Amino acid sequence: MAVKDAVLHALEEARGTRLSGGRLAEQLGVSRAAVHKAIGVLRSEGLSIDGITGEGYRLAPDDDSLTAAGVQALLDTQTIGRELLVFPTLSSTNTVMKEQYLNRPHGFVLLAESQTAGRGRLGRSFSSPPHTGIYQTILLHPTLPVSQIQFVTIAAAVAAAEAIEQTAGFSPQIKWVNDVLMEGRKLCGILTEASIEGETGAVTSLCVGIGINLRPNPVWPEEVRAVAGALSEFGCVPRRAVLSAALLSHFEHAYALLISGQQDALLARYRSRLCCLDKSITVISPAGRYSAVCTGLDDNGHLLIRTADGQTRPLSTGEISIRL
Repeated sequence: MAVKDAVLHALEEARGTRLSGGRLAEQLGVSRAAVHKAIGVLRSEGLSIDGITGEGYRLAPDDDSLTAAGVQALLDTQTIGRELLVFPTLSSTNTVMKEQYLNRPHGFVLLAESQTAGRGRLGRSFSSPPHTGIYQTILLHPTLPVSQIQFVTIAAAVAAAEAIEQTAGFSPQIKWVNDVLMEGRKLCGILTEASIEGETGAVTSLCVGIGINLRPNPVWPEEVRAVAGALSEFGCVPRRAVLSAALLSHFEHAYALLISGQQDALLARYRSRLCCLDKSITVISPAGRYSAVCTGLDDNGHLLIRTADGQTRPLSTGEISIRL
């Protein structure tokens, strides 16, 4: 780790308290001059670090910088996010991951402060201007059968909801499959994309893209404003590094349940937040739209619905709408 990143890591861990140049130098095994130089570089990159002679340096409590070292200092993970790159802007974290970084190790993360061509499910665009959200993609090299890949999306939805609850101070719900909602308004976009080996059909990698709205997006048209929401409208807006680290940490914990065969425990956390249970819904599928009642969730994470003819069956594809 570069001295600059090591200094930032130490300041992030001690956020709100001061560390002297001598203590930093001793802790990191470098000279005080190297610490002073690193502080200067960090300040030039926009970080709010104040220093008082005789007391030391402090990363301001309200500093909202988003850096790899800052996120990693807050992680509670073994692999997810331990290799991480942050960019001011990317076309799409999923797109760039697939084009340039599929050879990186399991748990590698791309994080962008904005996207110029963000994407959602079913080919929808995901507007991602600066200062309105965080956008990150987690690279996985799963050891799962194809039949269980849908659980990764479920793990992402659980992680997003839990990270928001931890950092923003309110408890969102989930609408099947992966919409994270508060009062019926969507806070989060999740897009899971697989790379498949042509000859064997095996999944070689998964790109799990997660974008969370921190503040209302100024370019949302009126029809989007009616269904989209942001953390600032329901609770506090956490520092971006804090939210990013919480999201990655909760994802690793949820994913660990899946790979250790504890799908029931993962589904229990998912089911506890489902907002559509026992409600009338509209199913939107390639075959058309039709009304049904959501009656539960099966062991594969498929929605159980009762159609107008009284039959109950699992819903594994498509999406639903619900009037909350």
